[in-house]
Amino acid sequence: MTEPYITLLSLFVIWAAIYVASLFLPLKNYGLEVTPIYILYKTKRFNDFLQRIAETNQRFWRTFANIGVVVGIVEMSIAIYFLAANLQRFLYTPKEAEPIIPVLPGITIGFRLFPYILIAFGLAVTTHETAHGILAFLEKIPVKSSGLILAPIIFGGFVEPDEEVFDKSPLFSKLRVLAVGSMTNMVTGVLLLLLLMSLFIPFSGVLVMTVPEDGPAYTAGMRSWDVIYRVNGYSTLNLSEFSRFMVAVGPGVPLKVETSNGIRNLITTAATENGSRGILGVRELQTYHAMRLGEINSQFSYHLYMTLNWASLLMINVAIFNMLPLFPFDGEAYIYSLLREKLKKGFNESRVAINLLSLFLLASNIGLTFIRYGLTPLY
Repeated sequence: MTEPYITLLSLFVIWAAIYVASLFLPLKNYGLEVTPIYILYKTKRFNDFLQRIAETNQRFWRTFANIGVVVGIVEMSIAIYFLAANLQRFLYTPKEAEPIIPVLPGITIGFRLFPYILIAFGLAVTTHETAHGILAFLEKIPVKSSGLILAPIIFGGFVEPDEEVFDKSPLFSKLRVLAVGSMTNMVTGVLLLLLLMSLFIPFSGVLVMTVPEDGPAYTAGMRSWDVIYRVNGYSTLNLSEFSRFMVAVGPGVPLKVETSNGIRNLITTAATENGSRGILGVRELQTYHAMRLGEINSQFSYHLYMTLNWASLLMINVAIFNMLPLFPFDGEAYIYSLLREKLKKGFNESRVAINLLSLFLLASNIGLTFIRYGLTPLY
């Protein structure tokens, strides 16, 4: 068993131990609620913070939420259209279809990416729930509790409005509360994307993550976190250009490799899987994005880029797909609120039909993704 899977197993063992301990300890007296799926820390202290924000910026948040009500319809339309169009591509032009991959650490997402995705989810959930809480106070809907949620693949803040008061609130109040979470995610995601574009150069080299000690690159002095800029004078601004150059290189070829730590001269060796191809002896290569304002070191730049990249990507995707009319997403409650207000009867049947359609679209896309791509994780 590899080390990442041992780590994952250890985390689940610790999680199980915490759950078993919660059955015998009075953890609820301290605001802790432990279930097999998640752990909640409930507190009312965060409520005061949310209420202060709501009271001191009322005009801004009302305007922001009003825009969110309209944007929510656009996000919902995008989500439905994308899934329907992508399903059609899977059926008729599968090479053009986009994979829809649920986040399953070690199965669909490699452990190297998982920390960045965990941080991104934490930010997305926290900003989303905070916005719900602010609007709940603004619309005079009591917040029963707020706090932190921890689950095996996500963490973040949560807000628990009073459902009975929410159900009795005016339609537009409910729509504002429901839509503002996705609106906040979308705006935050776009701002993070702009920050990413302003901080980093699109392509600036190839980052080497691993240098085996038995290869020519290690012997020549290359180490992990080196960045390759040129090979024999050929510019390698991204992984595609590096691969395009190396595919024509055979074994025993002398190469002059210009890196972030100086020039390395080496002679290629034969690839294990193909003796006619030459290799440097480097693994886990990534396209590198240097910082525009100057480098601190490649490791810092890589981690910052990956964090901002995944945070912006997930924020925007959460904003769109959270408005899908499928339980338990906000889009489902949004549509249900409209149906209950506008239809005299049959709104429950309409709600079920919309849920089933959304479930079909999402499940079909995920299922066809696994059929076409298998369970090879993204790294």
